[in-house]
Amino acid sequence: MWSATDIVSLAAVIGAAVALINYTNKAFLWLHKTSQQAEDLKAVKEEQRVLCVAVSACLDGLLQLGANHNVPKAKQALDDYIRSQAHK
Repeated sequence: MWSATDIVSLAAVIGAAVALINYTNKAFLWLHKTSQQAEDLKAVKEEQRVLCVAVSACLDGLLQLGANHNVPKAKQALDDYIRSQAHK
C-alpha cells in the first residue's frame, strides 16, 4: 500500500511544514516583542522627561532660597544637558 519512499517523502513534507510554522511563530513573537519594547521605551523617555523637569524645578527653588555651593553648577549642568538633548 505505502512504499518506503512515500513514507519518507510524507515525513519530509510534515517536517518541513512543522519547521515553517515554528519559524513563522518565532518571527511573529519577535515582532510583538519589538513593538512592546518600543512602547516601553516611549514610557521610559516620558518618565525621564518628567524627572528632569522636576529636578530642574527643585534646583530653581533651592537657588531662590539662596542655596549656593554645588546647586548653581548642578542647575547649569542640567540645563546644558537638556539643551543638548533637544538638538538631537
